[in-house]
Amino acid sequence: MEYAKDEIFNIKYNAKLDKLEVKSNTRLNRIWRGIKHHKLMTTAMLAFVIFSIINVAMIWSFVNILQNF
Repeated sequence: MEYAKDEIFNIKYNAKLDKLEVKSNTRLNRIWRGIKHHKLMTTAMLAFVIFSIINVAMIWSFVNILQNF
């Protein structure tokens, strides 16, 4: 069977079950589509979070070194 997809109603044909299925619009699906669509913004936000965590860890380590003196 041929794969059929209708973007207007988000209907897909499932060959295994031999029926049409409506694609659910859950929050996770919307987030995943947003990540795939906005790759540059996602990369920038991820880099910001990683560098912020590294920065906090380095400051915490520096404060602990100063307290030991």
